Amino acid sequence: MAENASKQTPREFLIEFIELYRSFTCLWLVRSKEYSDRNKKDLAYIELVKNFKEFDPSTDRNTVLKKINALRTVYKKELSKVKSSEKSGAGADDIYKPSLWYFDLLHFLNDQDFARPSRNTMSDVDAVTQQDVSKNAIY
Repeated sequence: MAENASKQTPREFLIEFIELYRSFTCLWLVRSKEYSDRNKKDLAYIELVKNFKEFDPSTDRNTVLKKINALRTVYKKELSKVKSSEKSGAGADDIYKPSLWYFDLLHFLNDQDFARPSRNTMSDVDAVTQQDVSKNAIY
């Protein structure tokens, strides 16, 4: 049990880690040109690993990626609860209040994960099929 306690991330360290992560927009700002620059991302991850090693010397890039993924996942779940409570027509007092202490620190991630607009490929197939039918009808 003591081993698990030593692996817990203290608040001060996590605040510093989140702020450092936020400073590397190439890792989270989807609409940025830097977001697709692998070299910038690699350099950013090197810095994040260096920072995390101060807390846990055995840290590697995979550890940092898992930590970031966990932070983002929990943030998105809390944000989803907030948004669904707002949509329900609840009064201001009934809107979900996140219990996650670092929720506000990760608010910069809001609206960064967006789905690309879907494309209806069936209409493309229908158009091609319709053209084939028209050609065959002429001959």
